[in-house]
Amino acid sequence: MGITGRLFGKDEPGDPVDRDTDVAVSRRALALARQGRFGEAMASFDRVLERDPENVKMWNNKGVFLDLLGRDDEALACWERALAIDPGFAPAWLSRGMLHRRRNRLDEALACYDQALTLNPDSAVIWYNRSGVFAAMRRLDDAIACYERVLAIDPHFVAAWIDLGYAHFLQHRSEEAIPCYDRAIADDPGNVRAWSLKGGALYALGEYRQALAAFDQVLEIDPRYAAGWSMKCSVLYHLGMYRHALACAEKALEINPSCKLTTEVRKMLLTLIEGW
Repeated sequence: MGITGRLFGKDEPGDPVDRDTDVAVSRRALALARQGRFGEAMASFDRVLERDPENVKMWNNKGVFLDLLGRDDEALACWERALAIDPGFAPAWLSRGMLHRRRNRLDEALACYDQALTLNPDSAVIWYNRSGVFAAMRRLDDAIACYERVLAIDPHFVAAWIDLGYAHFLQHRSEEAIPCYDRAIADDPGNVRAWSLKGGALYALGEYRQALAAFDQVLEIDPRYAAGWSMKCSVLYHLGMYRHALACAEKALEINPSCKLTTEVRKMLLTLIEGW
C-alpha cells in the first residue's frame, strides 16, 4: 500500500478552501512528501495536534511519515498515542502491522492485523495486508483464504486477484492462476504485473503461443521492462525461433546489462545459431 492509502482525512468531505481541515492538511502534507519535504509535512501535522491533541487521524498520519523516514520508535509512539485516545481506532493497528511487516517481524505484524480485524472485520485493506504476512511465511493456504476474504468484500481489488493467482501458481496450480490474472486485467488492462504473471503461468503450462501474446502485451504497455523481454526470449527459444529469441535477449541486456541469466542465455543462443 502506498502512502496515499495510509493517510486518513485525505478524502473526507470538507471545505477545500479551509486550510485547517484534516482534508487540507493531509493533502498539503502529501504534496510536501512527494517533493521529499517530510519535515515540513510532519510540521503540518504538529500544528493540528497543538490545536487538537486528541485528533487520532493526525497522530496516525504523523506516524506514517515517521515510519517512512525509518524513525520506528517515534512512529510507534504516535500510533500508541492514537490508541490511547481511541482504543477502537483500527488504522493505528494497521499502520503498526505494516511497520513490523517491513522489518520482517512477521509474528508481530500478524498480531497487529488480527487486532485491527477484531475492530474492523470488513476491511479489505486489512485482510489484504494480513495475506502478505502469510505469503511471507509460505503459509499459502492461509494467504489464499485471506485473498478470498478480500475479494468477497471487494471483487474489484486488483492486487488481491493478482496475488491470489500467484499463490495458486506457487502451488503448481497454473490453471487456477490464469483466471485470477484475467479478473485483474479486466479491471486494470494496463497492469504489467498481471500480464507478466499470466504469461509465466501459460509458459509453465507449455502454452507458448498464448504466453507469447501475453508478453507482447507486457512490452506494449512497458517497452523498457527488461524481464518482459527475457521471458519473451524464453518463449521464442521453446518455439525454436532462436534468432528472434536472441534479439529479445539483446534488448533485455540493453535495458539491464547486469542480468547474468540473460547473459548466459544469449551466449547459448549464439552457439545454437552459429551451429546451424
